[in-house]
Amino acid sequence: MEIVELSLRSSNQFINDLTEKKLHVESFFDYNLHSTSLFRERAEDLRERTYQREELATYLKNYTNRCLNSDEKTLENIERLKNPDSLVVIGGQQAGLLTGPLYTIHKIISIIVLAEKEEKELGVPVIPVFWIAGEDHDFVEINHVFIEKNQIAKKLTIKDSPIKKQPVSQLELNKQKTFDWIDQVFEAFGETDYSNQLISNLKQYAEESSTYVEFFEKIIMDIFKDKGLVLINSGDHELRKLEKSYFKSILEQNEKIYDAVKEQQQKMQSFDYHPIIEMTDNSANLFYHHDGERFLLERISHNEYEVSEIGLTITRAELFDLIETNPDKFSNNVVTRPLMQEYLFPTLAFIAGPGEVTYWSELKGVFSLFDIKMPPVLPRLQLTILERAIDRNIKETGVELETVLQEGVTNSMNNFLKEMSPVDMAPLIEEAKKEISEIHTKLVDAAMLIDQSLEPMLKKNGHFIEEHLDFIYKTVENRKKQQHNLQLSKFKSIEQSLLPNLHPQERVWNIYYYLNKFGPNFVGELLNLSYSFNGTHKIVKI
Repeated sequence: MEIVELSLRSSNQFINDLTEKKLHVESFFDYNLHSTSLFRERAEDLRERTYQREELATYLKNYTNRCLNSDEKTLENIERLKNPDSLVVIGGQQAGLLTGPLYTIHKIISIIVLAEKEEKELGVPVIPVFWIAGEDHDFVEINHVFIEKNQIAKKLTIKDSPIKKQPVSQLELNKQKTFDWIDQVFEAFGETDYSNQLISNLKQYAEESSTYVEFFEKIIMDIFKDKGLVLINSGDHELRKLEKSYFKSILEQNEKIYDAVKEQQQKMQSFDYHPIIEMTDNSANLFYHHDGERFLLERISHNEYEVSEIGLTITRAELFDLIETNPDKFSNNVVTRPLMQEYLFPTLAFIAGPGEVTYWSELKGVFSLFDIKMPPVLPRLQLTILERAIDRNIKETGVELETVLQEGVTNSMNNFLKEMSPVDMAPLIEEAKKEISEIHTKLVDAAMLIDQSLEPMLKKNGHFIEEHLDFIYKTVENRKKQQHNLQLSKFKSIEQSLLPNLHPQERVWNIYYYLNKFGPNFVGELLNLSYSFNGTHKIVKI
């Protein structure tokens, strides 16, 4: 494996300006993300704060022993959290089936790489932590992987449909449906020397799991075994006992949180950036759990709240009492989750996807409201895996890798066909249409002198003639494609691998395609490469 770095512009202008050092950083973040002393400065600031280190370590150790595959290095890292100088590099994602799109793996690689690097630089324990959004209830977002079918990336969805807005951490995994789905996935991937063992391991993890989050956790711990990765499931009820004092703080500052987000969003818009966070005017930025479902808590007035979907009205005082006695009835939303994370962990850096970087920038005022600094929000590594056969096709077709990653291969294919064709049919067809249209117009005008009622039929006849000319063009073009099918298939394979359905590879393909093809140590080999967090796109040649 080797890495080639490319400077690719993002569709997100905020990210472009951040990467190119054009962003007015202090307007959106508490730290200069380009500073060479960034992490030392952050580490110094964290020394001024206190955390529930003993309680957090005890909880994480109990959770790891209760729910996860045993990993000695992970347990050692949890123990190291008790060290008052220890720090974490953290990031999170939903619990996608078979880990979901590749960007989840890229995010964890980023977390581990940066944690290892900064532990050496700072001389203190820096622990990699992955925050699983287990309280999320949108199963449709995680219930599939993409497979290739007829040279198109298509969703292969598990045949399970929750009828309630149930958090995924509580959603019971249907074992038989999962087994059947795993078989379908690997049938689509194609059998290799590694398939049987991978399938066996996955079915074992499914058998041992009660929920989809547990299934996700066991897979992650297998892929990243011996790396000391610490997992935290934000949907776990036991975690709420550590969080309840901060739930109270969030409720106390409820209206001010809303104002702080809106003010920061207005500032973003003044710089011509587009906020991501959507809030209703009465959002309390917390969810309320009732009868196994998760509902948005809304503010009626300073002292009264409601969950409109279930017809519940509740006073502010009653909410405080519930947080104390039943904290598991609450969970965070996109605004308050970063606050809760910062409350629990001494965060050296938060590893974020492009969209997350933008939405965290909308929270600067919220962090200030709680008298804490937002941690450095570092864009995760963006990787594209370039297989040898695809690299060979790139060389043989002559397409530019940057062009493929940004726009696909359609223009390159069309240019190739023009070069290979002895004649360009398009202008000939257009010229024929023009000439025939002129002749046909004269015929229609003459016929109208005889009988004006013929006009609709004659105009329809004109459309038929155009359609026949289009048919000639399409027939010739299809024949050209048939004559050069082998070369065109190389173009298509390039796009299908690197920009499937014109989306970045990391947002579509799943890591198990590569594990099935290159072996279970594939991610370990990715981790052994040398990475720099310099904003470039990493092409990993294998």
